[in-house]
Amino acid sequence: MELLEKVESVEEQVLDHENRMTCLEKTVASLKDENDALKLKVDDLEGRSRRNNIKIIGIPEQEEGGKPTEFVEALIPKLFSDDGFQSPVVIDRAHRTLRPPPTVGAKPRAIIARVHFYREKELILRLRRERQLEYKGNKVLIFPDYTPEVMRQRREYTEVLRMLRELKVEHSLLFPARLRIKHKDRFKVFSTPSEAMTFMNTDLKN
Repeated sequence: MELLEKVESVEEQVLDHENRMTCLEKTVASLKDENDALKLKVDDLEGRSRRNNIKIIGIPEQEEGGKPTEFVEALIPKLFSDDGFQSPVVIDRAHRTLRPPPTVGAKPRAIIARVHFYREKELILRLRRERQLEYKGNKVLIFPDYTPEVMRQRREYTEVLRMLRELKVEHSLLFPARLRIKHKDRFKVFSTPSEAMTFMNTDLKN
């Protein structure tokens, strides 16, 4: 009897440990889900906060003279010869990327600027694709200031965008990563590359 009682006691302990492990696993899974959800919210908030940002590359260090916001406001019309800008571009704030200043001869840090009006930011990005930009003999590039997550999501559309260009279909990639396609005088918006690809294979190619 004593041996049987010991066996039963051990079995109860094992069962108790298994129950605790199951409970812990559920807790860990729940915490992981919460953490993933919080990360998505943080990524979304950061992405939205940078929605009006542009990244300007190629401006020599110290050109802004300690007043980067005013400098960028004056810079944009000069880069584009005032095309499309009927009034001064409003820049909320601007700064060099947050890393140590480069050594002599090294590439200058990019300037991050927040354009007050979204339509002006989009106009800047559209115009920069139509011409080469220069500032005092230096080649200047302007890009959207996306978060790494938004960039990853947008890169997933690479193949779809290539096919749309080949088919000469009017399209645009909306923020943060949605594709708008014009078809039969109407616009359709897709949230994932797979949705867009399915539509292209069933509607556009027929």
